[in-house]
Order: sequence, then structure tokens, then C-alpha cells
Amino acid sequence: MEKTISSKTVYQCPIFSVEEAEVELPDGSRAKRWHVVRKDAVLVICIKNQKIIFLREFRSASQSVEWRLPSGGVKDGEEPINAGIREAREEIGLEPLDIRLLKTFNNPSSTIKQKAHCFVATQFKENPLDTGEPEEKFNEIKELSFEEAKKLLDEGQFSASIERSLRFFFKQ
Repeated sequence: MEKTISSKTVYQCPIFSVEEAEVELPDGSRAKRWHVVRKDAVLVICIKNQKIIFLREFRSASQSVEWRLPSGGVKDGEEPINAGIREAREEIGLEPLDIRLLKTFNNPSSTIKQKAHCFVATQFKENPLDTGEPEEKFNEIKELSFEEAKKLLDEGQFSASIERSLRFFFKQ
């Protein structure tokens, strides 16, 4: 097992930083590691009328329309549960009234340091929160049955974090 000797931030921008670390290997030798460090993320599986609420949204990084769940980053000083409520209000206009933590996933890959908090909610009140972001007007909200969601899951239609969260949810 590796032991971190030291680490320092070598790059920072608004959405991530890059950390350079020196580690000690099991044989006593040393090596360098680089990690992308991101703020915690949240996603909310919103279940209404026995259907899961998804978004269809254009994502500039992939240049494609993708299936998503209400999700986003945790702001400085914000609790993950409050970030989940905020994201649901911003993205689907519904405020979860019974939000509960399903699971926290650590480090989505060997080079990314981040926690992703997956929540589930089944009761809502309409309470949209306008972020002022013009692109959010173009999000399409879709309610899919569990069977439809499982089919898309089996077809590989979701990003890794959504896929992992949905697979965990459906095992419950």
C-alpha cells in the first residue's frame, strides 16, 4: 500500500484542481502521483408516481444530448443534503420533502478525488429555483418507469456516476 509523503496543488480553476503527490511505495522507494480534485457532487433520484424523473440535456464536453438526474456540485459551506434539494429545485422545479441519503461514493476513478452523494426523494412540492443560467431553459424533463430506466441502464445510456447510482438503487 502506498503512503502519501507530501502533496501540493499545482493547478486550480473554478471546477477542479490538480494535486501532485509524492508517495512511498511498499518497497520504500518513492514515486509521484497526480490527482484531479473536485468538490463533492450530489445527485437525486426523484421518484414521482412510480416513475423516475430524468433530464435530457445537451452536454458541451461530449457534444451530445445525454440522460441525467438532477445533480451538481456542493457549494462551499453547503451540506450535501441541501445541495441535493437545491439541484432538484433548479433542474426540475421540485423541492424534495423527504430526501434521504442512499449512498456516498468515494473517488470515481483512480485519479479523481471526489465524493458523490446519491439521494432519493419521493415527495415534492413545486418550488422552482431560477439560477439565471440560460441553458437550463432547454432541459427536457422526462418521467420514466422503472422498466424504461432499467432498459436505458442496460443499454449503457448513462454516465458512470448515474449508472453506478441507479444500479445501487435498483439492488435495494
